[in-house]
Amino acid sequence: MFYKRKLPIKLTGEELFKNTADKQFSVAKLWQYAFSNLNSNVLRGELAEFLVEMALSDNSEVGLRNPWGDYDVITKKGTKIEVKCCSYIQDWDQNKLTRIMFAGLKARELYWSEAVKPYSEIQRINKEYKSDIYVFALFKHQATETLDILDLDQWCFFVLSKDEVARISKNGNSVSLYNLEKNNINPVSFGELKTEIEKLEHERG
Repeated sequence: MFYKRKLPIKLTGEELFKNTADKQFSVAKLWQYAFSNLNSNVLRGELAEFLVEMALSDNSEVGLRNPWGDYDVITKKGTKIEVKCCSYIQDWDQNKLTRIMFAGLKARELYWSEAVKPYSEIQRINKEYKSDIYVFALFKHQATETLDILDLDQWCFFVLSKDEVARISKNGNSVSLYNLEKNNINPVSFGELKTEIEKLEHERG
């Protein structure tokens, strides 16, 4: 039997859980409970995707994140963007700052089902670059005492075409900050992010 995925809807946070006896609690309470620590490794990547969405779109245009897609963001022109995120400061005690390495740049086909294509066949497909543009988001702040992940001055972004990623990584699956700097890939601020992405879109034609 084949069960088609139920499409999600965008929530406001005010929705209430049902059949809760004498208690009343909302989706916003869940968000506070589960998603307040934006510097956690689980959420920081999703936050970076959200920031790219917000840089490119008006508030009303931002839809729902698709965790199963072959790319993270798509522009109005149909350009596919992959977002990767790294941070010097993690959500645990550290003896030294984390070495910055943007990994997982290649992927296999993600959607599969027995009704469409067997998983064993998907596994035989070589990994490849799935997106047109890659945004490497770096939470660059290096002092725990003043860390504020909501302060976008504590972030920077490297914007590369697929061809640049392939060249710098030597057709690999990861790129280090050292290699970005060695190849004169300069970071941009959040305010410059949209312009930089549109510049690469224009160059693609």
